[in-house]
Amino acid sequence: MSGKSWQQFEEVLPDLADVGRKLLYQDSDIASAFLATVDGNNGPRLHPIFPVIAEGDLWLFIVNISLKYKDLVERGQFALHSQPIKEGAEEFYIRGNVELIEDTELKASIVAATDNRQGGSDFEALFRCRLLRILHTRWDGWGTSSAWPHYTKWRA
Repeated sequence: MSGKSWQQFEEVLPDLADVGRKLLYQDSDIASAFLATVDGNNGPRLHPIFPVIAEGDLWLFIVNISLKYKDLVERGQFALHSQPIKEGAEEFYIRGNVELIEDTELKASIVAATDNRQGGSDFEALFRCRLLRILHTRWDGWGTSSAWPHYTKWRA
């Protein structure tokens, strides 16, 4: 599986990784984002999700009877976008590949990293994300007619 771990990304651009973590977690101990997948007819699907950054990786717990599970298993690709922030002036986007993890000890470790709030059920599958592209957008003049985006990009 191609792509980089969260830790590898963080080692190259620690400030951007800090911004990404901030935008995914938004002063909470549980991250939230939108997950985009592609179905068998190349149609897009969008799903709310609670990603986890732990042990140097970005993880997703996915219900194994869901359409997003099927999409990830069949295509192995994802896009993740942070939730909007109140100020509206920043966005964080990740594109990459996923790997289904069936190691029960590793899954237990990631469940523990969430204080046992995520992934504890047998029907919640664990996926490890490998990062290919990251885009951070910061808007100057948000909410005005002179709003202008500034981009920071990273590629594996």
